[in-house]
Amino acid sequence: MKDKLIAIVGPTATGKSEIAVEIAARLHGEIISADSAQVYRGLNIGTAKIKAEERKGIPHHLLDIVGPETEYNIGRYQIDAKASIDAVLNRRNIPILCGGSGLYIHAVLNESYDLSDSPANDPDKREELKKIEEERGEGALYEMLKNKFPRRAEKIHPHDLQRIVRALEMKYDLEEFSGDPWACPYNALICGLNTDRAVLYQRIEKRVDQMFKEGLVHEVADLLAMGYPKNGNALSALGYKEILPIFEGEYDEETAKEILKKNTRHFAKRQITWFKRDPRIHWFEINTETDKKNIVNEIIMLEKKLFK
Repeated sequence: MKDKLIAIVGPTATGKSEIAVEIAARLHGEIISADSAQVYRGLNIGTAKIKAEERKGIPHHLLDIVGPETEYNIGRYQIDAKASIDAVLNRRNIPILCGGSGLYIHAVLNESYDLSDSPANDPDKREELKKIEEERGEGALYEMLKNKFPRRAEKIHPHDLQRIVRALEMKYDLEEFSGDPWACPYNALICGLNTDRAVLYQRIEKRVDQMFKEGLVHEVADLLAMGYPKNGNALSALGYKEILPIFEGEYDEETAKEILKKNTRHFAKRQITWFKRDPRIHWFEINTETDKKNIVNEIIMLEKKLFK
């Protein structure tokens, strides 16, 4: 019999962390983060990392686990996430996977994403790919991707080097996988949070404004001082790559703020598109505080029905 797992997924700014904490408190759960940037120490404001007081004593895993010396990737995440889930299950608690990084979610919930012998587990391979781009010139890796996974290449911008490298690290393209792409290694209840587009954009605007009030620019300065490279995975993340040009004198804070709002809206749209492909997800509309309470109750009821 497969082990139980609950997943809370969806676009940014929909309240996933808060919902996950409430469910964990009621079901003896522990939360496994599925965020590609929150693994890094010091990336707090720009990632909207849940604060210690907001966790309400619920154990959170895979937050703040690496520093500037590490280029974290999906292969390592899959190993770490499975180890964390196993540890939670051994304590007879329910693992609650929570986050919006689509590939990270799929690395846990899809058997087709077995990266055990993938180049994603080999930092040297990643460096080799980056050197190819440097030596052969811009676009070299995109050409490699078009030859390896043409359908995947069509969905990635030729200048999005981070996503191109990630795609090249895969053993195969999920869209071209001949088996069941939704086969899950767990008995999983996967819940998606979505909201009215206008409400979502208002939340994004408010969140970005709050990030700047809390000192996002100072956080990036501190991260640079800690040794995080400007072109590394950490500072290439949403919320950080928009801030770096301030230090180069390319634009001011107000311009950075507007660019971050725009990029976050686009990111949310891509997240929605990604997760809407997954037929296993139970979707919930979350627009008000009342919705939050009702959704928690509905998920609890679903959990009892699925895991009885």
